[in-house]
Amino acid sequence: MSPRRLWFLLRWLVFYNAELVWLCWRLPRHIPPGAALPPDSDARRRQAHAELAAATARHGGICAACGRCCLEEVDRFTPFDQLVRARSASPAPSADRRLYSVPWMAWNALSHTAQRLPGRSQQAPLPPCPYVGTEGCRLPRVERPMVCVSWFCLHLALVMIPADMDAAEAPLRAIEALHREAVRAARAAITGPPAPP
Repeated sequence: MSPRRLWFLLRWLVFYNAELVWLCWRLPRHIPPGAALPPDSDARRRQAHAELAAATARHGGICAACGRCCLEEVDRFTPFDQLVRARSASPAPSADRRLYSVPWMAWNALSHTAQRLPGRSQQAPLPPCPYVGTEGCRLPRVERPMVCVSWFCLHLALVMIPADMDAAEAPLRAIEALHREAVRAARAAITGPPAPP
């Protein structure tokens, strides 16, 4: 494995996902109604989504053939989407923080393990994400939850060519920055803006 690919795996599969769990933990449990990012935040999100779509265009068949990420009943729209899109023309339709919940992730992993045990192969499949249709996701790429666009599975990361990894870096950093800003905005809405120096 090349150093470039190892860096991408560590940065965007390990650190980034651990950071999202930590940021979700830092979000207030009840986000004040007025909490939101500046109006241009959603335009930044849409731009990052479009750039990531271009960076991964040659690998779209991998996600289409697998689809496992979409076979969970949990809502992919999170409070992060809600905060980023609150002042836009297309606010997030819902918000569920379970996706980044360690207990939910542990239970989900155990459930998948149990489904793979001998004699369980005939079990009915889980209900998919409500946005999944017969031909895949019914949402345009720029309207999808941030996690649906910025999350990379190991299989996808292992087949990406270096040029695509390079192209994915900037939009991934933009989405990461929006997550961080969302936490600051939600906490500031409760505690008030920081005192001037």
